[in-house]
This record gives sequence, C-alpha cells and structure tokens, in this order.
Amino acid sequence: MTGPQQARQLADDASANRIGPERARVGEAKARSTVKGDVPQPILDRYLIERDLRGRAERFYRDHRTPDPAFTDTGRRLSAGQAYPDTIADMLKVARHRGWTRLKVEGDEAFRREVWIQARAQGLDVSGYRPRDRDRQAAGLPPDRGTRLMRAAAVVRALIPDIDAQRRLIDHAARLAGLREQVLRRDPPPRASDRFR
Repeated sequence: MTGPQQARQLADDASANRIGPERARVGEAKARSTVKGDVPQPILDRYLIERDLRGRAERFYRDHRTPDPAFTDTGRRLSAGQAYPDTIADMLKVARHRGWTRLKVEGDEAFRREVWIQARAQGLDVSGYRPRDRDRQAAGLPPDRGTRLMRAAAVVRALIPDIDAQRRLIDHAARLAGLREQVLRRDPPPRASDRFR
C-alpha cells in the first residue's frame, strides 16, 4: 500500500460508524453481495465517487468541496463519519440492493439509533442497538408492550402475596394492552409453606 492508501485505510478504520451484514444463520441461503462497488445506479448518480485501483466505487462524496466522504464502501461494510439521516438512508439502499436483510450496526449512539429507526421502518432486522419506545414509534412500530408487561408481572408477583389478586391485576393489564392473558399469566411456584400443608 502506498502512503495515501494507508492514510485512507486508517481513516476508514477510525470511523467507528459501520453497517454490515450479520453472519448467515445455519440453513440460510447466502444470496448476499459483499462486493465493493455493488451499488444501485441512483446512488452512483447522486454522489461524486472516488474509485479504488480496480475501478470499484469506494468513497462517496456529497460535493467537490468536502474533504471527507459521506460514506465509504469496503464491501463487507459501509462506514460513515457522521450520522446524517440522508446518508444513512443511502447506505441502507445499498444494503438492500446487496440483499442484506439482517444488519449489524456499530458506532456512536446517534448513528446506531438512526440506522435502527430507518432500517426497521424498511423491514430490515438490526442488531447492535437497543431501541426505546420512542425509537419504535419513530420507526412506525408499536411500542413493546409485551416486555414491559412481563416486567410489571414479575413485580406484581414479588410484591403481592395473594395469587388471585396477582392474576386479576396481570389479566387486567394484559387486556388494557391488547395482549392475551395467557402470555403474561404464569402461576408462581408454590411457596415452601404451601408444600407442607
């Protein structure tokens, strides 16, 4: 590698904001592209492109005055220095074009959050970020009521000794949330004092 190539590689490695495909699961078809430069034509038309020695699109610039690329394509991952929503949208277009349906995201929280929101809105699975309820709402998904109710049910079981009262509270909360009672109802294990009666 020459001096400029080494500098670029170090800059790419320093950019911690990355999107890449998750590893294929057992039995899953590997019809996913990880070829550098495999980019849809509208993305190629939108950016100024710097190519590698083989002529593959590698660095995507917004305009000629920008010293840093909006994002970089290394084949197995797409990297960006900033969490700009329109850049992330373009990166996700490249990911969809390549057949990446499950993504792994790394980087600062703002980047991971924006990738998660946009990818989930497009139906892509994302690991590497734990969303809050408002993130789910921003992605057009319903709030995660099931998990919250499971936690509330555990608290009810721990604080209320009367089993019938526990069931009534949990069933009522499940009905209000629109969930089936059977999802949350779990009979508590018998107490030691009940076993010897």
